Amino acid sequence: MSDLEANAVIIGGDPVDVPRGLRVDLFPYLLMLPGLLLVLFVTLYPMIFAIDYSVMRTRVFKQLAFVGIANYKHLLADPRFHINLFNSVFFVAVGVALTWTFGLSLALFLRRQTWGNAVLKTIVLVPWVTNQVVLALMWKWLLSGEAGPLNYLLGLVNIPEFNPLISTWEALPTLTLINAWRATGFAMLMMLAGLAAIPVEVEEAAEIDGASRFKQIWYVIIPLLKPISLACMITLTISFFNIVVLPLDLTGGGPLNATELISLRLYREGFQYYNIEMASVITAVMVALDLVLSWIYFRLIRAESNYR
Repeated sequence: MSDLEANAVIIGGDPVDVPRGLRVDLFPYLLMLPGLLLVLFVTLYPMIFAIDYSVMRTRVFKQLAFVGIANYKHLLADPRFHINLFNSVFFVAVGVALTWTFGLSLALFLRRQTWGNAVLKTIVLVPWVTNQVVLALMWKWLLSGEAGPLNYLLGLVNIPEFNPLISTWEALPTLTLINAWRATGFAMLMMLAGLAAIPVEVEEAAEIDGASRFKQIWYVIIPLLKPISLACMITLTISFFNIVVLPLDLTGGGPLNATELISLRLYREGFQYYNIEMASVITAVMVALDLVLSWIYFRLIRAESNYR
Protein backbone atom coordinates (compact mmCIF):
# COMPACT_ATOMS: atom_id res chain seq x y z
CA MET A 1 0.00 0.00 0.00
CA SER A 2 1.39 3.42 -0.94
CA ASP A 3 1.79 6.32 1.52
CA LEU A 4 -0.99 8.16 -0.28
CA GLU A 5 -3.36 5.26 0.21
CA ALA A 6 -2.30 4.86 3.84
CA ASN A 7 -3.14 8.51 4.53
CA ALA A 8 -6.56 8.38 2.84
CA VAL A 9 -9.74 8.52 4.90
CA ILE A 10 -13.33 7.99 3.76
CA ILE A 11 -15.63 11.05 3.92
CA GLY A 12 -19.07 10.79 2.35
CA GLY A 13 -18.07 7.59 0.48
CA ASP A 14 -15.09 9.20 -1.26
CA PRO A 15 -11.47 8.84 -0.18
CA VAL A 16 -9.85 12.09 0.97
CA ASP A 17 -6.09 12.40 1.31
CA VAL A 18 -4.80 13.53 4.72
CA PRO A 19 -1.24 14.91 4.73
CA ARG A 20 1.17 13.32 7.18
CA GLY A 21 1.56 16.59 9.10
CA LEU A 22 -2.15 16.61 9.99
CA ARG A 23 -2.22 13.16 11.55
CA VAL A 24 -2.66 13.19 15.35
CA ASP A 25 -0.61 10.91 17.57
CA LEU A 26 -2.92 9.92 20.42
CA PHE A 27 -0.29 8.10 22.50
CA PRO A 28 0.95 11.20 24.42
CA TYR A 29 -2.64 12.09 25.26
CA LEU A 30 -3.27 8.59 26.57
CA LEU A 31 -0.27 8.99 28.87
CA MET A 32 -1.71 12.26 30.15
CA LEU A 33 -5.21 10.83 30.63
CA PRO A 34 -4.83 9.43 34.21
CA GLY A 35 -3.43 12.67 35.54
CA LEU A 36 -6.02 14.70 33.64
CA LEU A 37 -8.86 12.62 35.06
CA LEU A 38 -7.48 13.07 38.58
CA VAL A 39 -7.24 16.84 38.16
CA LEU A 40 -10.77 17.01 36.77
CA PHE A 41 -12.08 14.93 39.67
CA VAL A 42 -10.52 17.09 42.39
CA THR A 43 -11.59 20.34 40.69
CA LEU A 44 -14.84 19.77 38.83
CA TYR A 45 -16.52 17.54 41.42
CA PRO A 46 -16.10 19.99 44.34
CA MET A 47 -17.27 22.82 42.09
CA ILE A 48 -20.38 20.92 40.99
CA PHE A 49 -21.00 19.98 44.65
CA ALA A 50 -20.73 23.63 45.75
CA ILE A 51 -23.04 24.92 43.03
CA ASP A 52 -25.59 22.20 43.80
CA TYR A 53 -25.66 22.99 47.53
CA SER A 54 -25.56 26.76 47.00
CA VAL A 55 -29.11 26.74 45.59
CA MET A 56 -30.53 24.47 48.30
CA ARG A 57 -31.70 24.87 51.88
CA THR A 58 -29.68 22.36 53.87
CA ARG A 59 -29.17 20.87 57.30
CA VAL A 60 -25.46 20.04 57.29
CA PHE A 61 -25.22 17.77 54.20
CA LYS A 62 -28.94 17.01 53.94
CA GLN A 63 -30.73 18.96 51.22
CA LEU A 64 -34.16 20.15 52.38
CA ALA A 65 -35.52 22.41 49.63
CA PHE A 66 -34.57 24.23 46.44
CA VAL A 67 -34.29 28.00 47.00
CA GLY A 68 -32.62 29.18 43.79
CA ILE A 69 -30.55 32.33 44.18
CA ALA A 70 -32.01 33.20 47.60
CA ASN A 71 -28.77 32.16 49.31
CA TYR A 72 -26.76 34.45 47.01
CA LYS A 73 -29.10 37.38 47.75
CA HIS A 74 -28.75 36.72 51.47
CA LEU A 75 -24.96 36.71 51.25
CA LEU A 76 -24.74 39.88 49.14
CA ALA A 77 -27.07 41.69 51.56
CA ASP A 78 -25.10 40.57 54.63
CA PRO A 79 -23.15 43.49 56.22
CA ARG A 80 -20.61 41.00 57.51
CA PHE A 81 -19.88 39.92 53.94
CA HIS A 82 -19.27 43.56 53.00
CA ILE A 83 -16.66 43.71 55.77
CA ASN A 84 -15.15 40.45 54.50
CA LEU A 85 -14.96 41.85 50.99
CA PHE A 86 -13.32 45.09 52.11
CA ASN A 87 -10.82 43.19 54.26
CA SER A 88 -9.90 40.90 51.35
CA VAL A 89 -9.48 43.78 48.88
CA PHE A 90 -7.26 45.70 51.32
CA PHE A 91 -5.30 42.59 52.28
CA VAL A 92 -4.67 41.60 48.64
CA ALA A 93 -4.10 45.03 47.06
CA VAL A 94 -1.84 46.48 49.74
CA GLY A 95 -0.16 43.13 50.38
CA VAL A 96 0.75 42.55 46.73
CA ALA A 97 2.05 46.12 46.36
CA LEU A 98 4.23 45.79 49.47
CA THR A 99 5.48 42.33 48.54
CA TRP A 100 6.46 43.38 45.02
CA THR A 101 8.21 46.50 46.33
CA PHE A 102 10.10 44.60 49.01
CA GLY A 103 11.00 41.83 46.56
CA LEU A 104 12.31 44.21 43.89
CA SER A 105 14.29 46.24 46.42
CA LEU A 106 15.97 43.13 47.82
CA ALA A 107 16.59 41.72 44.34
CA LEU A 108 18.38 44.92 43.32
CA PHE A 109 20.39 44.89 46.54
CA LEU A 110 21.31 41.18 46.35
CA ARG A 111 21.78 41.05 42.59
CA ARG A 112 25.51 40.37 42.64
CA GLN A 113 26.60 36.75 43.03
CA THR A 114 28.62 36.81 46.24
CA TRP A 115 28.83 34.46 49.20
CA GLY A 116 27.25 36.98 51.55
CA ASN A 117 24.40 37.69 49.17
CA ALA A 118 23.71 33.97 48.80
CA VAL A 119 23.33 33.67 52.57
CA LEU A 120 21.03 36.72 52.72
CA LYS A 121 18.88 35.33 49.89
CA THR A 122 18.43 32.10 51.85
CA ILE A 123 17.45 34.01 54.98
CA VAL A 124 14.88 36.09 53.07
CA LEU A 125 13.40 32.94 51.51
CA VAL A 126 12.95 31.13 54.85
CA PRO A 127 9.56 32.73 55.77
CA TRP A 128 8.07 31.75 52.39
CA VAL A 129 8.91 28.06 52.87
CA THR A 130 8.09 27.97 56.59
CA ASN A 131 4.77 26.58 57.78
CA GLN A 132 2.24 29.38 58.24
CA VAL A 133 1.16 28.02 61.62
CA VAL A 134 4.72 28.43 62.92
CA LEU A 135 4.90 31.98 61.55
CA ALA A 136 1.57 32.91 63.12
CA LEU A 137 2.57 31.58 66.54
CA MET A 138 5.94 33.35 66.29
CA TRP A 139 4.36 36.74 65.54
CA LYS A 140 1.71 36.31 68.25
CA TRP A 141 4.52 35.73 70.74
CA LEU A 142 6.60 38.66 69.44
CA LEU A 143 3.66 41.08 69.66
CA SER A 144 2.19 39.73 72.87
CA GLY A 145 1.35 42.51 75.31
CA GLU A 146 2.26 40.46 78.36
CA ALA A 147 5.37 38.40 77.63
CA GLY A 148 6.39 39.46 74.13
CA PRO A 149 10.04 40.43 73.62
CA LEU A 150 9.09 43.53 71.61
CA ASN A 151 7.07 45.04 74.44
CA TYR A 152 9.77 44.04 76.92
CA LEU A 153 12.34 46.05 74.95
CA LEU A 154 9.94 48.99 74.68
CA GLY A 155 9.43 48.86 78.42
CA LEU A 156 13.17 49.26 78.98
CA VAL A 157 12.98 52.72 77.38
CA ASN A 158 9.66 53.61 79.08
CA ILE A 159 7.52 53.26 75.94
CA PRO A 160 3.99 51.94 76.64
CA GLU A 161 3.36 48.41 75.48
CA PHE A 162 1.15 47.78 72.47
CA ASN A 163 -0.37 44.86 70.60
CA PRO A 164 -1.73 45.82 67.16
CA LEU A 165 -3.38 42.42 66.75
CA ILE A 166 -6.08 43.34 69.28
CA SER A 167 -6.86 46.75 67.76
CA THR A 168 -9.73 47.01 65.28
CA TRP A 169 -7.81 49.70 63.35
CA GLU A 170 -4.34 48.19 63.46
CA ALA A 171 -5.02 44.46 63.15
CA LEU A 172 -5.69 44.34 59.39
CA PRO A 173 -2.66 46.48 58.38
CA THR A 174 -0.50 44.40 60.73
CA LEU A 175 -1.77 41.13 59.26
CA THR A 176 -1.21 42.51 55.74
CA LEU A 177 2.35 43.59 56.57
CA ILE A 178 3.22 40.24 58.15
CA ASN A 179 1.91 38.36 55.12
CA ALA A 180 3.86 40.66 52.79
CA TRP A 181 6.99 39.95 54.84
CA ARG A 182 6.28 36.22 54.51
CA ALA A 183 5.96 36.34 50.71
CA THR A 184 8.84 38.72 50.03
CA GLY A 185 11.22 35.81 49.35
CA PHE A 186 9.05 34.56 46.49
CA ALA A 187 8.85 38.03 44.90
CA MET A 188 12.61 38.44 45.32
CA LEU A 189 13.31 35.20 43.43
CA MET A 190 10.98 36.25 40.61
CA MET A 191 12.62 39.64 40.33
CA LEU A 192 16.12 38.11 40.43
CA ALA A 193 15.15 35.88 37.51
CA GLY A 194 13.93 38.92 35.60
CA LEU A 195 17.04 40.96 36.40
CA ALA A 196 19.26 38.12 35.18
CA ALA A 197 17.63 38.42 31.73
CA ILE A 198 18.37 42.15 31.40
CA PRO A 199 21.58 42.75 29.42
CA VAL A 200 24.23 44.67 31.34
CA GLU A 201 24.79 46.88 28.28
CA VAL A 202 21.31 48.40 28.67
CA GLU A 203 22.07 49.76 32.14
CA GLU A 204 25.57 50.82 31.10
CA ALA A 205 24.12 52.80 28.19
CA ALA A 206 21.67 54.54 30.53
CA GLU A 207 24.50 55.37 32.93
CA ILE A 208 26.64 56.77 30.09
CA ASP A 209 23.70 58.96 29.05
CA GLY A 210 23.78 60.51 32.52
CA ALA A 211 20.78 58.74 34.09
CA SER A 212 20.90 58.52 37.88
CA ARG A 213 20.45 55.20 39.63
CA PHE A 214 16.83 56.04 40.44
CA LYS A 215 16.09 56.91 36.80
CA GLN A 216 17.79 53.71 35.64
CA ILE A 217 15.49 51.69 37.92
CA TRP A 218 12.32 53.66 37.09
CA TYR A 219 12.73 54.12 33.34
CA VAL A 220 14.83 51.08 32.35
CA ILE A 221 14.71 48.20 34.83
CA ILE A 222 11.05 48.32 35.91
CA PRO A 223 9.66 48.52 32.32
CA LEU A 224 11.86 45.59 31.29
CA LEU A 225 10.62 43.64 34.31
CA LYS A 226 6.95 44.19 33.38
CA PRO A 227 6.22 40.62 32.13
CA ILE A 228 7.80 38.94 35.17
CA SER A 229 6.17 41.52 37.46
CA LEU A 230 2.73 40.70 36.02
CA ALA A 231 3.28 36.98 36.56
CA CYS A 232 4.50 37.63 40.10
CA MET A 233 1.58 39.90 40.98
CA ILE A 234 -1.15 37.61 39.67
CA THR A 235 0.39 34.64 41.49
CA LEU A 236 0.53 36.61 44.73
CA THR A 237 -3.00 37.96 44.20
CA ILE A 238 -4.58 34.53 43.85
CA SER A 239 -2.46 33.17 46.73
CA PHE A 240 -3.36 36.04 49.08
CA PHE A 241 -7.03 35.96 48.10
CA ASN A 242 -7.34 32.27 49.04
CA ILE A 243 -5.17 32.28 52.19
CA VAL A 244 -6.68 30.80 55.36
CA VAL A 245 -4.02 29.45 57.74
CA LEU A 246 -2.13 32.65 58.59
CA PRO A 247 -5.15 34.87 59.43
CA LEU A 248 -6.88 31.97 61.18
CA ASP A 249 -3.97 31.29 63.55
CA LEU A 250 -2.74 34.88 63.91
CA THR A 251 -5.95 36.83 64.53
CA GLY A 252 -8.79 34.35 64.09
CA GLY A 253 -10.64 37.00 62.10
CA GLY A 254 -10.80 39.35 65.10
CA PRO A 255 -11.11 41.64 66.75
CA LEU A 256 -14.80 42.11 65.85
CA ASN A 257 -14.28 40.60 62.35
CA ALA A 258 -11.69 43.29 61.55
CA THR A 259 -9.42 40.72 59.89
CA GLU A 260 -12.00 38.19 58.70
CA LEU A 261 -11.24 37.65 55.01
CA ILE A 262 -13.63 35.96 52.56
CA SER A 263 -11.47 32.83 52.63
CA LEU A 264 -11.57 32.74 56.43
CA ARG A 265 -15.35 33.27 56.39
CA LEU A 266 -15.63 30.28 54.05
CA TYR A 267 -13.61 28.13 56.46
CA ARG A 268 -15.77 29.13 59.39
CA GLU A 269 -19.08 28.59 57.63
CA GLY A 270 -18.05 25.14 56.40
CA PHE A 271 -15.92 23.68 59.20
CA GLN A 272 -16.99 25.53 62.35
CA TYR A 273 -20.68 26.30 61.84
CA TYR A 274 -21.40 23.46 59.36
CA ASN A 275 -23.50 25.90 57.36
CA ILE A 276 -22.93 24.04 54.09
CA GLU A 277 -25.30 26.12 52.00
CA MET A 278 -23.57 29.39 52.90
CA ALA A 279 -20.12 27.83 52.53
CA SER A 280 -21.12 26.65 49.06
CA VAL A 281 -22.32 30.13 48.09
CA ILE A 282 -19.05 31.71 49.26
CA THR A 283 -17.13 29.04 47.36
CA ALA A 284 -18.98 29.86 44.15
CA VAL A 285 -18.34 33.60 44.66
CA MET A 286 -14.65 33.02 45.32
CA VAL A 287 -14.28 30.83 42.24
CA ALA A 288 -15.98 33.53 40.16
CA LEU A 289 -13.59 36.14 41.52
CA ASP A 290 -10.61 33.85 40.85
CA LEU A 291 -11.80 33.42 37.25
CA VAL A 292 -12.05 37.21 36.88
CA LEU A 293 -8.50 37.60 38.20
CA SER A 294 -7.28 34.91 35.80
CA TRP A 295 -9.04 36.64 32.89
CA ILE A 296 -7.38 39.94 33.81
CA TYR A 297 -4.04 38.14 33.96
CA PHE A 298 -4.40 36.66 30.48
CA ARG A 299 -5.54 39.99 29.06
CA LEU A 300 -2.52 41.75 30.55
CA ILE A 301 -0.12 39.09 29.33
CA ARG A 302 -1.68 39.13 25.83
CA ALA A 303 -1.50 42.91 25.70
CA GLU A 304 2.14 42.79 26.74
CA SER A 305 2.91 40.14 24.11
CA ASN A 306 1.18 42.14 21.37
CA TYR A 307 3.06 45.26 22.42
CA ARG A 308 6.33 43.46 22.10
